[in-house]
Amino acid sequence: MKILTGKDIREADLYTIEHEPVAGIELMERAALALEAEIAAAAETTEGQKTAAEAPEYLIIAGKGNNGGDGLAVARLLRGRFGDTRSISVILLAAPDQLSPDCRLNMDLLPAGISIFGFAGGHITADGSEFPPEQLFRRNTVVIDAILGTGVTGAVRGAALQAIRLVNEHSRRCRMVISIDMPSGLPTEPCNREEAAGADVIAADLTLTIEFPKLSLLLPKTGRYAGRLRTVHIGLDRRFMDSRESAYAAVDTAYVPTLLQPRGEFDHKGTHGHALVIAGSAEYLGAAILCTGAALRSGCGLVSVHIPAAGRSAMLISHPAAIISADEAPVFSSHPADLGKYSAVAVGPGIGRSEAAAAALEKLLACLPQHPRIRTTVLDADALNIISERPEMLAMIPEGSVLTPHVGELSRLLRAAGSRGLLEDVAPAGVPWRDDLHKVALVRQFCARLKSVIVLKGAHTMVCSPDGRCFFNMSGNPGMAKGGSGDVLTGLVAGLAARGYDSLSAAILGVWFHGLAGDAAASLRGMEAMNAEDILENIRI
Repeated sequence: MKILTGKDIREADLYTIEHEPVAGIELMERAALALEAEIAAAAETTEGQKTAAEAPEYLIIAGKGNNGGDGLAVARLLRGRFGDTRSISVILLAAPDQLSPDCRLNMDLLPAGISIFGFAGGHITADGSEFPPEQLFRRNTVVIDAILGTGVTGAVRGAALQAIRLVNEHSRRCRMVISIDMPSGLPTEPCNREEAAGADVIAADLTLTIEFPKLSLLLPKTGRYAGRLRTVHIGLDRRFMDSRESAYAAVDTAYVPTLLQPRGEFDHKGTHGHALVIAGSAEYLGAAILCTGAALRSGCGLVSVHIPAAGRSAMLISHPAAIISADEAPVFSSHPADLGKYSAVAVGPGIGRSEAAAAALEKLLACLPQHPRIRTTVLDADALNIISERPEMLAMIPEGSVLTPHVGELSRLLRAAGSRGLLEDVAPAGVPWRDDLHKVALVRQFCARLKSVIVLKGAHTMVCSPDGRCFFNMSGNPGMAKGGSGDVLTGLVAGLAARGYDSLSAAILGVWFHGLAGDAAASLRGMEAMNAEDILENIRI
């Protein structure tokens, strides 16, 4: 699914209203129906709750625009669902005559039984008098942020700013905070004010983003305000959205099936490729075991692994289906003699950064162009670190490779590329980027220069293609931030590439299924207890 700009969103609203056709208030009602169902599902279970398990109370903070109208419609629908069994309150940030037409109509439709409070001078009011916030922001309160949505283009001021600060001050004691479309105060596209946003953005536990994620929700400095992210579809005109140009897309359950290749009834193991994993050292045999295990789960026909001889028994016990070749040295110092039989190679996890490993990697990279059957080379971990320390090796990376750095490895790679004149506009000191958007721009530039794919690991892992497209992954969870998780991903991507997927598709699918496996592991073990072995055991394709 494409990730569009705030301007595109507003135009999609207007196009849908004009061409479906549907009245604006009816489109708002469609949004409210979808939002209310998600809010009730999240709030009435233990999902994300920070406090005790008594029945929730709902507090809607409604701004004067259409985001506020969505919130008021949600309040009405919650009242219809629960009746008198739940307390539902609204804080209205503007006088009725200052509301947008659809927001005003939804205010007029609020039924009896919903408590309505005013807001003036940064204080909640009731009947013209100041009302104590502690009586609304309670430990079982679900705060619904409907203040601004996607309407932020500059600094937040006035009642909206005061309300954001009020919510952030008092919501820590509450059950959860749910933002409608965007955490209020956050622009849809990252900008230079993201560092200063801090106290002026709602800190949500869950963001229900309408129709598609916005770029700010997917990048580290701004996305941290969103909490968990869920997309809510309201029926905006799909043809219009498909017609918009965007370099950014979200990888989700709708997109993944468009990439999958079915297995043929008469296929055999030779049909689905042969992956080679070069990984491990005397200290880090586990990296090789995890990487090989993931390649074996990818669907490719054969998996070979080249490891130090000391790891042969451990590998045989862990993965008897793998074909083992041994390096007599305790570190990576050679590669299998016959590279011509492999269709993809993964190198890097646990190989160390010794001179012997660096020499062996250089020799391997020099040999790869002589073996056109190898469609994809996946470089990870110590392979990337070795290249960063020897920038001249950047020129040896085969076109169509997949590089899988975490943010620290990326920083070193970009700095190395800058030192070789491969990148423009690299920050002179510290990390090579000024902000998240600059980081994305540098990654796109680097991919184009290498003619390769980069997988920037992290929350909403970004896969960037040589033509500048960026795909943000929507599976996975914070519990995956554990040692060995990246080794699993490397093996999975290499196996998918060996199976026959092009480098970009193998990277996108590898990241997606890796995230799904992490989600399954979290549901079984919990995010704290899960580890890389749990991710490996839960891979399903």
